Amino acid sequence: MDKKEDLKIKNNIKNTFDDVAKSYDRNKQFIISAQKMVKLIELDSDDLYILDLSTGTGNIAIELAKKFPKANIFGVDISNEMLNIARDKTKKQSINNITYQMQDVENLKFDGIKFDLITCGYGLFFYPNMDKVFRNICNKLKNNGKFVFSTFTDIAFEPYSKIFLDMLDTNYGIKPPNKIEKKQLKTENEIKELSSQIEYKNLEIKNIDIKFPMSINEWWDLLNSTGYQGLLNQLESNYSKFEKEYIEHLKSISNNNNIKYNANSFISILRL
Repeated sequence: MDKKEDLKIKNNIKNTFDDVAKSYDRNKQFIISAQKMVKLIELDSDDLYILDLSTGTGNIAIELAKKFPKANIFGVDISNEMLNIARDKTKKQSINNITYQMQDVENLKFDGIKFDLITCGYGLFFYPNMDKVFRNICNKLKNNGKFVFSTFTDIAFEPYSKIFLDMLDTNYGIKPPNKIEKKQLKTENEIKELSSQIEYKNLEIKNIDIKFPMSINEWWDLLNSTGYQGLLNQLESNYSKFEKEYIEHLKSISNNNNIKYNANSFISILRL
């Protein structure tokens, strides 16, 4: 039963990100956070093997390639449409040290390779078996290798995300899968608890501010171009009804149809 549930979750994630691939990069917080993450990464050598998990449209992989042009970089994702966008962006920037592959992070095919660095931008909380995946990721690192990952803090997207999820659940009975909903890594304690499963030398958790003004319509577009779209798709014929209800509610608590948007994040640097 669990395997069937896991497969269903993965298929929904793949289909969602296939659908939003072409509009994903409108969400500038992902580019901003990729730049902030890579700026924090320091490595001693140029001869590097780097793996970027859930690479999406390649934002982190591309920033890594700019900083470490001699590194061998692999970007993997479950969504081929996202990878196609990543390949196109990489080619346009004349970057030639990234290899993109469609892979399931729970079943990585890199036998015999140990990485100096593994990165993951806002992906860990999507994995149905996050604890197991985390341990497997760390097993693929060299001694002194680093695992650097980003997650959203508990105030990111609020109160607009909570309103969105509460209205979907209360009015339409739609909510995230339990396996994903319970593990969001939104606090330092949750990150430390995850990290405690392995022996490591050092863990740094950086709290990163990502804030900018946004209109209600821009926020609605964001919901339709990120992982939230998987929930919206379940509305089917009720989509327009929910859109009207939700936007009307936001208008009642906004300032001239504008909201204070934040994508505040933790960037965690784990050194083995």
